[in-house]
This record gives sequence, structure tokens and C-alpha cells, in this order.
Amino acid sequence: MKRKIIINKPKLLLFLFFIFIFNSGLIVKNDSDLNFNNEKIVYDVYTVKSGDTIWSISNNYDYKNKMKFVMDIEKANSISSYDIKPGYKLAIPIYKSK
Repeated sequence: MKRKIIINKPKLLLFLFFIFIFNSGLIVKNDSDLNFNNEKIVYDVYTVKSGDTIWSISNNYDYKNKMKFVMDIEKANSISSYDIKPGYKLAIPIYKSK
């Protein structure tokens, strides 16, 4: 006994359309990590002192979100929070409006 597979073309096309829209949304979401806004990035150099953590260093800068500060520092310097030692020089990104 042979089985026939019936494909409902409108439903298949609708399904593929939703998959396309969903994936497009993910691509746009990931592009939001890039700096496409009207901000200019200026880097300040900070020399790490004994007892400093990236979290404590954030108190010296005007960042609204400390977690974003920590992530920006780690990304700009290609380090993790545990890699800093006294004497290290960190690039601190400071965002200024154009």
C-alpha cells in the first residue's frame, strides 16, 4: 500500500514566510550590538591599582548600567574580569553624542 503525501502549498509558503521573517528579526537584533547610533567612542586609559575590579572602576565613570560597563571593558580589552592585575592599562570606552 503506497502512501501519498499531500502538500498544502499555501500553508507551506506561509510557514516558510514566517521562518524568513523570524530569521530576519534575529539578524536585525544582532546588528543592534554594533554602534550605529549617533555616538562617538573616545577611549580613556585607566591604570589598574591594587584591589581594583572592573565593577569598582565603574564608579569613576558616568555609566548608567554597570553591567554594560563591565561588558564593554571586557570586549574593548579582550579580557575577562578575572584577568586584571595592578599595573595593567585598560581602555575605557566613553560614549559621546556627535
